[in-house]
Amino acid sequence: MMLQSLWRMTRSIDMTSDSGLISQDSDYARHIQEVLNELRQMQQTPQLVTSPEELEALEREIRQRTDRLGSLLVGHHMQQALEAAALQAEQERLVSQWPKALKSDGKVKGGVRTAQGHTVPVWATYYRRKGQRRAGKRSAGVYAGLVLLGIHDRCTPALAAEVSLLAAMLGSLAEAQDVLAHRGVALDTKTIRTIAYRYAARARLVQQVERTVFEDTVAGRRVVISSDGGRLRLRETKRGPRTKKGRRRYTGAWREPKVLLVYVVDAEGRRDARFVPVMDATLKGPDAVCALLRTYLQRLDITQADHVLFIADGAPWIWKRVPLLVQALGLAAEQVHELLDFALIGFQGRGM
Repeated sequence: MMLQSLWRMTRSIDMTSDSGLISQDSDYARHIQEVLNELRQMQQTPQLVTSPEELEALEREIRQRTDRLGSLLVGHHMQQALEAAALQAEQERLVSQWPKALKSDGKVKGGVRTAQGHTVPVWATYYRRKGQRRAGKRSAGVYAGLVLLGIHDRCTPALAAEVSLLAAMLGSLAEAQDVLAHRGVALDTKTIRTIAYRYAARARLVQQVERTVFEDTVAGRRVVISSDGGRLRLRETKRGPRTKKGRRRYTGAWREPKVLLVYVVDAEGRRDARFVPVMDATLKGPDAVCALLRTYLQRLDITQADHVLFIADGAPWIWKRVPLLVQALGLAAEQVHELLDFALIGFQGRGM
């Protein structure tokens, strides 16, 4: 039934093609139909697998085809969205508000990576700065339609989010590359780094411009607030001559990020999984992390909580700022509790 519904949708793609994109849509329709035919053939002639290896190979073959089908469908919908009158009006509005004056340079064909690991072609209007163009070079500009769809670094939002998550969660960019490659997304570590860094920069910018909206509430609940110092190495440029390959020298300096964590517990002290924890960090020092924590707690309306527990190790920079934070938030004395984590102190005492 699913294959039949997809086949009907493919026919509708052919019949509703915009006149300006007939070749583009027919290409998508043709490729989608090819994959559907392959899947239908696999459905009609089942493979009799007799070993784990054969079953694994069959799963991989099916996944490759469904991933390709998903990418083609995403590409088709992106192209239709870019040609829609509503999005074109939004493009014009965005271009008119751009800091530099822009003019349309016409439609340009480009590739967009999808979450399934395939790159699909799309035609998008490129807006460049007004003025003389230097021969052989494209003036700085923007694909306004792709920006409105959340496509940066030629990645769909889903792919950029997954790459950034793996880059932050795993031990190294190489590990993130291996995990992505295992599911069919081939990216080198440099590309993963670029996507993750720029995704983080956009997320931080949104956080600064817009108010963070929390879907859950802390009213009548027990809230735990923790802060600590971490440890990481930063690649800092080193003054002096470059290497023989023309690269800048650098030092791997150790730095201590200040980390904050806010979560909710039940009456037994177990973390409440229904509340999504708030986690953040900064390299700007104790005052910056306390200001960040204050902002989050104000947006959570922390005064509505039944109990607020501050927990940390014995670092003076934390505890001397807790009374100031409590006063700034307007918390009552009977709401606030403080707990010194002796386990962390013991670890630090052993040099861990």
